[in-house]
Amino acid sequence: MYAIIETCGKQYRVSPGQSIEVSGLAVNVGEMVDIDDVLLVADDGKVEVGKPTVPGARVRAKVVGRRRGRRITVFKFRGGNRYRRKRGHRQDCTTLLIADILRGGVEEGRQAPSEAAEELLAKEEAAVSTNVPIEGLGLSARVEGALTGAGLKTVADLLQKDEKELLAVRGFGARSLEQVQAVLREKGFIK
Repeated sequence: MYAIIETCGKQYRVSPGQSIEVSGLAVNVGEMVDIDDVLLVADDGKVEVGKPTVPGARVRAKVVGRRRGRRITVFKFRGGNRYRRKRGHRQDCTTLLIADILRGGVEEGRQAPSEAAEELLAKEEAAVSTNVPIEGLGLSARVEGALTGAGLKTVADLLQKDEKELLAVRGFGARSLEQVQAVLREKGFIK
């Protein structure tokens, strides 16, 4: 099963379990998004084309990440007029994990994504929570250096240590512990 959707002025071919990167949706990481601009839905050889959209069809996706794209340089120049303008631009990007494709009428009463999509979401969350490097948490350089000096590379390594073991690390004190706990709470790794 796949669908062609339109979002942020671009069209994407998506299927459940696929991850796509779209330009700047104004949503937070972890939220579910319903995309209503479905141009085509295909399922087991049955293709439904919209005019311009398929009525009642929507794609449900989960926001798994946000980042800024690479920098591009915009340079304007007019010869002989001493006119030069140099500007940079970075596009906001949002990564979506497609959970389910819902068709109007047939699956209208269904509220939750399919079981396969839920399993994919659970795997994605588990992979994210254990494979995040400590450098990606946004800790201060001193705290980051103390943790990497102690051999802690990922959040999984950090979560295996208790408070006493962390306070025993050289250069890591009570304030460092508070900072780490605050960041882990903010990112959703601990409650």
